[in-house]
Amino acid sequence: MENLTVPEARRHAIGAALLRIVARDGLDGVSLRAVATEAETSLGMVQRQFADKDELLRSALRQTGAATAERIRRIPKRAPVLDTLRRIADELLPLDEQRIIEARVYYAFTAKAMTRNDFAGLVQAQDAEFQAILAASFRAAEESGEIPPGQDHAALARLFSSALDGVSLALLTRAPDSPAADIVAGLDAALALITRP
Repeated sequence: MENLTVPEARRHAIGAALLRIVARDGLDGVSLRAVATEAETSLGMVQRQFADKDELLRSALRQTGAATAERIRRIPKRAPVLDTLRRIADELLPLDEQRIIEARVYYAFTAKAMTRNDFAGLVQAQDAEFQAILAASFRAAEESGEIPPGQDHAALARLFSSALDGVSLALLTRAPDSPAADIVAGLDAALALITRP
């Protein structure tokens, strides 16, 4: 939270509390009072920072999306593309506590976006940025000769992100005794197929 103003820091802390609630209890567990309790602040403080529950939810979606996008942007986009794509996947797959929270939040908001245009717009903007990063990775792979020329980079990006979504959902809903490595192996197989010359 470096260089945040006091109001920004408060909004960030409240947003972080909301994300913990969504990850633990889903969107149904969110209320301004529950967020205030989780953030260890007053209901009045939450109400001063956010006009209503929807504003708070949209802010939290932007907050988690920005944090994830920043981590992905820092990954070097260089050959070999398989390594770059695997590093991107490692940043997103729900294999540790932080990424499990982020994935639960993302899919909760994605479900909400199916019926709410204001949330759909935010999810679509985040997806468009992700697709652009992936397409640029495939473009770089083609330029370096890793994949044959004439590929549809946008289609490859969508294929990769679809595989990533499927593996992420399988990880989030797997049985406790189901090894994560068995599920992640599916993504590695998909990556190998996508990048096969």
